[in-house]
Amino acid sequence: MCDGFSGYSDNRLPEAYWGTCLVHINRQFKRLLDPKITRFQGQSIASDAVRILAKVFHVEKRLEYSSASEKAAQRRQHLKAMIDDFYQLIEEALTKSPLKPLRNAIKNALKLKKWVYQMFKHGELPLHNNHNEQLIRPTTLVRKNSLFAKSTAGAKANAIWYSIVQTAKLNHLDVFKYLETLLSAFTKRETPEIEAYLPWTREIQESCKA
Repeated sequence: MCDGFSGYSDNRLPEAYWGTCLVHINRQFKRLLDPKITRFQGQSIASDAVRILAKVFHVEKRLEYSSASEKAAQRRQHLKAMIDDFYQLIEEALTKSPLKPLRNAIKNALKLKKWVYQMFKHGELPLHNNHNEQLIRPTTLVRKNSLFAKSTAGAKANAIWYSIVQTAKLNHLDVFKYLETLLSAFTKRETPEIEAYLPWTREIQESCKA
């Protein structure tokens, strides 16, 4: 499951099957509806494309299935006609020599068409890559914030705090309560036992549970 990065290909990994992110495809058409953009011929095509894909996302949420094969069958029954309509719409629009912004959005969607249709064969494939992107977002933010550490000691301090916060989250703690407990304990004159404040200990679980 990816966003169409050219490094992922059937030639390089012939045994893999690829899905692609409908949200990325949709986003390129949605940008053309920004009120800051001067209206241009073909903008209604972008509007229709966004409307069709919005319906696809809506119907997908309402599907009922108990296995990947059932999900694929449900998609073929309820979603395929809409995806067919989407591609028919943009393929016809491309024959009318649209302006560059719309043409680029259409060409991107057509380039990924084969991968889009994989969802009707493989129910395991999600419609979008949002979940994975959310998982890596904290790493991206850390990378950007680390630019302002200014020193090795500052970078190390950042890493320690990020580790504490993420470990608290993984152990289902209220991060604010946990940090408050740590700061209260470790700013006293007597240094407490570190093991007693690990996020998975029973006492911490009880006092700082989210």
